[in-house]
Amino acid sequence: MADSFSEAAIVNQSHPLLVMARSVRTFSACRQSGPREWAFDWRFAEDDEAFRGHFPGHPILPGAFLLEMAQRAAEHALAWSGLLGRRVTSVSRLRFQNPVLPGDTCTLHVAWDDAAEIRIRFTKPGATVATGTFGTGPELRQVEDTSAASETALPPDPTVALNVLPHGHPMRLVDRIALDGTDRVIAYKNITLNEPCFSEAHRGMCEAQLAYPLALLVESFAQGAGLLLSRRGFFAGAQGGVSLTVFGEFRGIHLLDHALPGDRLGHDVRLLECGRNVAHLCGQTSAGGRLIARFDDLMAFSIGTKSLAAAGSAP
Repeated sequence: MADSFSEAAIVNQSHPLLVMARSVRTFSACRQSGPREWAFDWRFAEDDEAFRGHFPGHPILPGAFLLEMAQRAAEHALAWSGLLGRRVTSVSRLRFQNPVLPGDTCTLHVAWDDAAEIRIRFTKPGATVATGTFGTGPELRQVEDTSAASETALPPDPTVALNVLPHGHPMRLVDRIALDGTDRVIAYKNITLNEPCFSEAHRGMCEAQLAYPLALLVESFAQGAGLLLSRRGFFAGAQGGVSLTVFGEFRGIHLLDHALPGDRLGHDVRLLECGRNVAHLCGQTSAGGRLIARFDDLMAFSIGTKSLAAAGSAP
């Protein structure tokens, strides 16, 4: 079985507010190779907004955007297969193996035996970019936040995020933090309707359409984790070289509720273990007494920019 759909046909059914990057909003091609097998192509222009503000001087596609792309593609494939109403509710695993750089073309393969578990694999010519497994269900389930983590009395510091994070506009997704030693941080993100991801918001949209994009939610949490890791020297390169902290694998991301304009996200990030250049973190995100997401394990590692460039140019 082989089928294909034009970009226009897909875009007309896409969520209008997902991210500011045009390449992440739209696939250039979609093909069905079997009843439960699909492929989606993305092309990343040199000037694509996906790279703007993410490691200026060393642009790579944020891993959280790959997560957003996979979520959208999986939900499109399920809908085209007649499984309307199913959505991604958890990320069992997402492992990043090679970077996506400006100018790259990337293909996402989506497949399932049981629609409750979706297998995804990103490739680019000559390399595997990422692999993972998503859980799906009919709807998010709202859970009350019964912890005191998001109401911590730790003194917030409004300058750390600006002075430490290497990100630039519009990818600065932490507004201020409260540090608790070197093993925990509360990172805050205020969501407003004036952000680039809501540039196409209009009257009549429902709550689900105004949900803060998954990519930005995960990226914001990860930036809080990066600020915590900066306390452990992860931003210091070996032999005086330049080093970046990137995430190599997500395990157990559970989406429990929508984050909406007007919400103040509180990312409670905790360090599970930390080696010389590899660390594991966990935590949760809350807003207004609602638990938005739980993160079981995020694996981060420090990589020199020379190694990053070599990985990007590998055949």
